[in-house]
Amino acid sequence: MTDLDPIYVNIPCPTKAEGLRLCGEMLKQNLCGTAKVQENIHLMWMEDGLQEADIVLLSLKTTKQYLPKINEFILKNHSWVTPCIEVVAIHNDMC
Repeated sequence: MTDLDPIYVNIPCPTKAEGLRLCGEMLKQNLCGTAKVQENIHLMWMEDGLQEADIVLLSLKTTKQYLPKINEFILKNHSWVTPCIEVVAIHNDMC
């Protein structure tokens, strides 16, 4: 994989307002080409028993070269102390 290969970066976020703010700023900084804020995502995890929350999921389409800057931006601006930053390779981009 090269730095110019396309990727998706998925980041859970607690609220739509925060997701829109984060995506808007990353678009302004040219860290991604497109950004989606997907609502009605139900997150479940085990911590002292089963925990659940309704969240939004941010999906960024970008290239690998921007991943360090996206990581830095999210760690600085996300309201969660350790947000998940999931990276998915795009093997065939027809856009």
